[in-house]
Amino acid sequence: MSFSSEVKSELCKIQPGKPCCALAELYGMVLYASQLSDREIRIYTANPRLSRKVTQLSAEVMGEALPWEISAGSGGRKSVALTDTGAVRKLCEKFDYDCSAQVAWHLNGWHVIEDCCRAAFLRGIFLTGGYVAEPENGYSLELSGTHAALTREMSALLGEMDLPPGFVKRRDEHVLYYKDGDSIERFLTKAGAHRSVIRLMEARVIRDMRNRINRKVNCETSNLLRTVEKAGDQIDAIDAISSAGKLSELDPGLREAARLRRENPEASLAELAAMCEPPISKSGFNHRMRKLASIAAECKAEEK
Repeated sequence: MSFSSEVKSELCKIQPGKPCCALAELYGMVLYASQLSDREIRIYTANPRLSRKVTQLSAEVMGEALPWEISAGSGGRKSVALTDTGAVRKLCEKFDYDCSAQVAWHLNGWHVIEDCCRAAFLRGIFLTGGYVAEPENGYSLELSGTHAALTREMSALLGEMDLPPGFVKRRDEHVLYYKDGDSIERFLTKAGAHRSVIRLMEARVIRDMRNRINRKVNCETSNLLRTVEKAGDQIDAIDAISSAGKLSELDPGLREAARLRRENPEASLAELAAMCEPPISKSGFNHRMRKLASIAAECKAEEK
């Protein structure tokens, strides 16, 4: 089972505490249905709990069972549809839409004023329009709707809830999204998916630790490569001095530096400085290496 399905299964188990919350949750499910009009409401889902949730919640809100039709769809999904025009309009009028004319699908905000209703509403919109990526693979939560005006108003509502989303349009879908772990955790917490949030937090800790380790390894590898590359240039300089027969003419400190560098090609300047007799500072050893490079340049110039 995918993480997104696990979240939806957890949310389906939550029972609204008050009639207003039941209405708000069903309202969110209807607004983010796969197809929404004053003639048809259709939801596609692979989660059997969700199909039961829709029928049970609508019966609770309406005081009677509505003629939802559940049928097999493609890809193992089920289609949960309300196609009886009278039942569709009756349900829409429950949410204060005027079905006597063409319905303008806007967010009727008075259904989501209280915090408890907003939490229920988030559950509803995620259950029918939401997706969240596997926490081990990255951070992504999306809410896909079919109506532009409704999406803009949803974005404003989420902003009021300290959950401002991003927006992108994909073909006929209007998608609100989050791409950071903190926002996704806050969204799922508000919706009531506490167990899923714990799994997300655990995955974030492991992911962040892995990233820190990778950054440290990459940094150390980069430093080692630079050290080896620089050591190669220094050894080339020492070989040039040796080829010119001037290595024995160097003062003891430079001869010692040349010997240590040749014998320890992977050592850092600090490590080489500590090998000197007596030990010297890193900057002191670096000064000796620069002096050797200058002498090597003079030797090469004389050869020309």
